[in-house]
Amino acid sequence: MAPNFTWFEYQTILLIVVRITALLATAPVFGDSRIPMILKVGLGLMTALLLLPLITPLPASFQTAPGFVYAVVKEVMVGATLGYVAKLLFIGVQFSGQFVSLQMGFAMAMLFDPSSKNNVPVLGEFYYLVAMMLYLAIGGHRFLFQALRESFDVIPLTGLSYQTGFFRMFTDLTAQVFVVALKIAAPVFVTILLIDISLGLIARLVPQMNVFIFGFPVKIMSGMIIIIVSLPIFGQLFQRLYEVSRINIYNIIQLIRP
Repeated sequence: MAPNFTWFEYQTILLIVVRITALLATAPVFGDSRIPMILKVGLGLMTALLLLPLITPLPASFQTAPGFVYAVVKEVMVGATLGYVAKLLFIGVQFSGQFVSLQMGFAMAMLFDPSSKNNVPVLGEFYYLVAMMLYLAIGGHRFLFQALRESFDVIPLTGLSYQTGFFRMFTDLTAQVFVVALKIAAPVFVTILLIDISLGLIARLVPQMNVFIFGFPVKIMSGMIIIIVSLPIFGQLFQRLYEVSRINIYNIIQLIRP
């Protein structure tokens, strides 16, 4: 038997579902396209029903379709913004894999990444999968739901309002993706750079040696060794970057509150 909700309650539930589903569609792990959309919507509906008693309802029922559509767009923007800010860390991780692949000579070795629906280097997908496991291990998925729950207290339904400084911070966070990528790729990047310098000196001292044929396997072997050795460092760095990402999400929430 279907729950006996009023039309006003249906509108409230629908807006809650829209915000949750928008976040799940853009957030790391949950936004992976390998997860069927029907499951995301189902999870959003189930979460909305659980949160319904804790959320301040709409001040009044919508009497016109344009007004309700505008409210839906607002909730989509709230959820998508929070999910995108959370995913910036993973975008940086994938960029780091692209830097490493380029330096090691794996730039042409591509895999199809279902999460972004693009071809990414093998090492980019490797870093992404390791980051996803670390994210789940440190409770990143639980934090997303916690931040989502707190967003309804700070940003009530239809209460989206961009504060001064939001677009500047949003742009700065997007630009920080490249900084994150360089930090993660630094061990391999520096190692390959030193190898290139050494090969250049060898080419000058021993012109008869074919440095290209000799250097290609050396860079691959050295890069793989550094990746394995630096995985613990990657885990520690990822955890610190994750803590920064949490702070950024809370700051963004404050900048889109009414």
